[in-house]
Amino acid sequence: MESRFVSSRGWRGFSALVATMALVAAGCVGATATGSPSISPTASPNETASATASASASAAPSATLAAIDLSNVPLAPSGTWKSIRWVSVPSPSLGPVPSGVETDVTYSKVAGWSRGFVALSLDTTFTELGGNGTTTTTTTYSSDGVHWHAGAVFQQHPNIDNMDIRGVFEGPDGLLAVEESGACGDTWVEGLLTSSDGVTWQSVDMKKAFGNAVIWNVSGGSTGFVATDTIGQAVWTSRDGQSWQPVKLDTPAFALSRIDDGTAFSAGYVLVGSTELTGARSCGVAIADPSASPTLTPPLRVPTVWWSSDGANWAKAELPGAKADYQIHMWVDRLDDHTLVAFDYVDSWAAWVSRDGRTWTPLAQPAGLDPMALFAYNVQNGLYMTDGRHGIQLQAVSGDGSIEHPYAGGLSLSTWTDGGLVPLVQSGDQPPYDFRIEWAVGPTGVVVTDAGQLWIGLPSSV
Repeated sequence: MESRFVSSRGWRGFSALVATMALVAAGCVGATATGSPSISPTASPNETASATASASASAAPSATLAAIDLSNVPLAPSGTWKSIRWVSVPSPSLGPVPSGVETDVTYSKVAGWSRGFVALSLDTTFTELGGNGTTTTTTTYSSDGVHWHAGAVFQQHPNIDNMDIRGVFEGPDGLLAVEESGACGDTWVEGLLTSSDGVTWQSVDMKKAFGNAVIWNVSGGSTGFVATDTIGQAVWTSRDGQSWQPVKLDTPAFALSRIDDGTAFSAGYVLVGSTELTGARSCGVAIADPSASPTLTPPLRVPTVWWSSDGANWAKAELPGAKADYQIHMWVDRLDDHTLVAFDYVDSWAAWVSRDGRTWTPLAQPAGLDPMALFAYNVQNGLYMTDGRHGIQLQAVSGDGSIEHPYAGGLSLSTWTDGGLVPLVQSGDQPPYDFRIEWAVGPTGVVVTDAGQLWIGLPSSV
């Protein structure tokens, strides 16, 4: 697993097209209801999310739509979710990708945040096969996940043909979208976009922010954002996603360290990686020319985590039970904006959880959290998604309830609690699970798009 997102790329070209079709079509349906203006993106998350009902939907209502008034989608309960009711929102197809010499490849990402949902699509068009091209970013937004509206459209990144949206994170001043590119089985961050309202977006000057460094990962939460380079020797933090400050890694806290990953959440900034155990070496693993005498072996390293409240002053934290090895690779993710999980793999998976970034507790296996769901998009193992308030793990299930290949048909959803993952009881018009779906968790619940169809999952605390 040398690349965190090595399994994320091959299927997304087709997935994004159908997801984008669904979102844009849903936006057209919502916008043509009575000619009313778009939903205000500045609506308070404490108010009920509302929009004008679709004239097209009301003209031929399904049984599900008739049972639930989607003109006034309620906010999801703030407490623990126990069940979810699905409602399908039909939308027309927009047609196939143009054929011929011109090649059109689209990648898309749907994300939820405190004020609704956003979708970003990267469309790369080539003037000829293997020739020059331009990538256009198209955005849409929704306050309730049902009624979508067109946002900003702008061109960028000429001659980059393997673009994707890695993720969208909500920080203290708005959203940060992470664009990635890749080749030869590896990926890196190609661009960043920021938005204060989910409607207008601005590009980040990558050269000004990071110089010549190649950025491997960008993540974040309510405190700010963290960026790490590809070789584990440079880290930056930011509060707004536009202005980035380097972390001083030449301090005693980072002696003999390598940084693998980082993120931010309500309690501050966290980095994970490893520290060399001075004088300790592994056995039987040669790293030098076989003619060398004696044969050198790599130093042992131990999994390590660092925490900072402000991104400037850092302290090393202990990971109970962490095992040393000659090769350590760690990563850290938010389960929600108040809980982090750090993973390592040596002979088996090891995981720790923390609510403050300083005190870490080994994660017991019964918690049910799938490491691959956070490590990469793995369609056979599931997905984990959070908007900061609620965290949901998604998996495919077969008819007998076992975890299966995504073509099996059904969705299994579990929500994160302090005691682990708890399955959600589902009802209504449940969406299928195949490789094409895009989904997000937001203030009204869970949104799923697939092949020109959109579903809204309305959670309940009972």
